Amino acid sequence: MALWRTIGLPSRGTVARCGLQISSSRSLSAAAKQEPVYELRTYTVYPDKMREYLTITAEEFHLRTAHSKPLGFWTAEVGGLNQVVHIWEYESLAHRSTIRANLAGDSEWMSKYVSRVAGMWQQQDNSLMTLLPGTSLALPSGTGVYEIQTVDLRGAGWSGALRNYVRACREDEGVRAVEGTALVGAWKGVLGPANTVVLLWRHRWPDSCVALRGVLEALAEDSSLTPHVRSGHSKLILPHAVSPLQ
Repeated sequence: MALWRTIGLPSRGTVARCGLQISSSRSLSAAAKQEPVYELRTYTVYPDKMREYLTITAEEFHLRTAHSKPLGFWTAEVGGLNQVVHIWEYESLAHRSTIRANLAGDSEWMSKYVSRVAGMWQQQDNSLMTLLPGTSLALPSGTGVYEIQTVDLRGAGWSGALRNYVRACREDEGVRAVEGTALVGAWKGVLGPANTVVLLWRHRWPDSCVALRGVLEALAEDSSLTPHVRSGHSKLILPHAVSPLQ
């Protein structure tokens, strides 16, 4: 069986057909501005393979980033065990299809990296996201730790509350008082879990996660998202050497 099928990569023919369909749909709405899409990937690695997996990644991941650059690549410290989390930005789904097809045809990438680590993955998950309307990325400088929050919202009618909440995450005096903490990006799910919001924070210190939680829980009622939350999950994640965000 072809390796790209084993690890979940589509065949080059399938990718090409998918890309053609996406391109055709895109041409019908050429007047509309194409917003970037972001792919959130979470891999669970067998515990006894984690060290080897990260070593091979440090040595060979340049083969992957030669095709496209990630926003970040992290390992989970709290909130997930033996996991790596990465986010990739694409111009469109058509652009992603092209990149995936090129990767499937890159013999060096497949032999030096994928064939060596595919057996180390216990589970792979991904979802597609777009930035929340009216927001942009705020890429930090320097080094720190990161927190990724996934919030599952219930029902309808939460759009306005979400806008207020994200605005408070960037402007509220209490949030700004958590030294070294800033919201990097806020996304909504497009493909994958529905009614889901993903928030990425950068902290100077791990303990800032605890301080931030207290501030967010004390937000004014008109900025609180709590009444609309069905469930949520947070992970403290640490940047790997290959990550552009450190």
